Amino acid sequence: MNKIKEAKGIRLILGYFGLFMIVEGLVTIFPLLILAFYPNEWECYLDFVVPGLSYMAFGLFTYLCTIAFRKKGKLEKNEDSLLLVLLWLSALLIGAIPFYLTAFPALNNGNQAIDLGMSFTDSFFESTSGYSATGLTVFPQKAFLTGVDSSEYQWAHVFLFHRAIMQFVGGVGLVLLVASVISSKNNFKLFFAEGHNDRLLPNLGKNAKLIFGIYFGWIVVGSVALWLAGMTPFDSFCHATAALATGGFSTRYSSVMFYSEETYSSFTNGNLLYTGNALAIEGITVVLMLAGATNFVLHTFILTGKIKSFSKDVEIKTATALIIFATILTALLTFSEHTYYYEEMESISFWLSLRYNFYNIVSSITTTGFTNFPNLAYLGHFSIFIALIGMSIGGGMGSTAGGLKQYRFALLFKEFSSSFKNRNSSDRYLHTNPITRLGQTKEVDEESVKEATDYSILYISFILIGTIALLCLKNMNLEEAAYQWGTSLSGTGISIIDFASYKANNGIVHYNVLLWLLDVAMLLGRLEILPAFYGFRRLFLTPFEELAKHHQKMKHKKHALEE
Repeated sequence: MNKIKEAKGIRLILGYFGLFMIVEGLVTIFPLLILAFYPNEWECYLDFVVPGLSYMAFGLFTYLCTIAFRKKGKLEKNEDSLLLVLLWLSALLIGAIPFYLTAFPALNNGNQAIDLGMSFTDSFFESTSGYSATGLTVFPQKAFLTGVDSSEYQWAHVFLFHRAIMQFVGGVGLVLLVASVISSKNNFKLFFAEGHNDRLLPNLGKNAKLIFGIYFGWIVVGSVALWLAGMTPFDSFCHATAALATGGFSTRYSSVMFYSEETYSSFTNGNLLYTGNALAIEGITVVLMLAGATNFVLHTFILTGKIKSFSKDVEIKTATALIIFATILTALLTFSEHTYYYEEMESISFWLSLRYNFYNIVSSITTTGFTNFPNLAYLGHFSIFIALIGMSIGGGMGSTAGGLKQYRFALLFKEFSSSFKNRNSSDRYLHTNPITRLGQTKEVDEESVKEATDYSILYISFILIGTIALLCLKNMNLEEAAYQWGTSLSGTGISIIDFASYKANNGIVHYNVLLWLLDVAMLLGRLEILPAFYGFRRLFLTPFEELAKHHQKMKHKKHALEE
């Protein structure tokens, strides 16, 4: 009986990559389900079917040629990072293709009106922002919804739904999606490499299904709540998904602010259960954003009634303190400095200052990117600075949010506080440094502090490097460069630059360079920098290593023949 060969190395990586491509192809075709509700938009179906089926066919071929009939080995050092980078790059590529293919009438029933006018750079940027759950967008204004559920672009719903699905998948994690349908002993290795830090259950397949159950539950509850508050069913699903994924893509050009405008009431015409209720919509999205930025393990505490353990968790305490402190501080400064400007307004009431700054702080700390305000710059430079700090700290570990993560911030704060107290206390008494996380209270260990310190230094270094890179672009000041890089690296997506205006004023070259640099920031931030570094390192080194192995093998064969 022949022994089954073991797949390892590049063969194993390509085999898993093939499986991932099949899943990515299915995800790309999935948005066409919306045609059941908007059948008039069918003409663009090939923009999704062509890349989707191509990925599935190529993925199946790769899988069959590599590991289908072999025993699967273990991923060696940094091979998980290489596979992760390949998985993400392929997802970003296929996510971009439907936008880009609208430029080809032959695929769109000969209808040139379907063209979104998005270059490949634009399309890849939109896909990167979607899958990384960032929310920065160059999606054309004509393709956003304007009325109750209408747009001047006839095929808007399909592409808006595609954006929502990308954020859904990217928020919870590509590896987690694959793990929910494909069982493998290497899945946990990939799961942790993607930035997930905690396991709910010993088995990743069950772990994935539990997380998806929580995820779906929140989306259903959030969608119904937003519908009751005045959104259409389509809007409510897309906004609930984007909020929970802490992604920030909206179906409206002005984001959540659209529902604050008085003009929205004139669109309803009695078609909705209620007319738009801005405060209710803002409140519901705040809850969803906070839920998305909370560790999934803590969600299980709520479901099992462990409210005390939930409220004592260091990340919950950290998030609460940061939001309260930052909101009060920015609201007072905005109110006192009268930095709120429409064309005809010169000041703002304290209530409005509190409302807008609270929403902005929550949106920043959760790294979502929703806005209920026309332009963040109107709130003042200090609000921009505080928002940058908030998004850099980010959400909870094991959540859909980006940034440094609140646990790392809390660890460093605790360590600094303990060190300060010990230096100023008598030699006989040393202050303990306990921390409560995920239901357990224990002393802060040196290894955790070192990891938090190292990653924080790395993160801040990348903010400085990225800021300097953006400053090299035309008409980019320090505030804009630091904020745009920070909002991209943290996965927040609130922009203080109008991309269309920047393109018009500075030319296509600087515009394209800006988008590609921000692509890098979004991907690095989503993968927490180091896995991306190790993955790209392996990506460039692996071909040379394989050639060296092949050369060595041929050399041994030659010696064997000579003997």
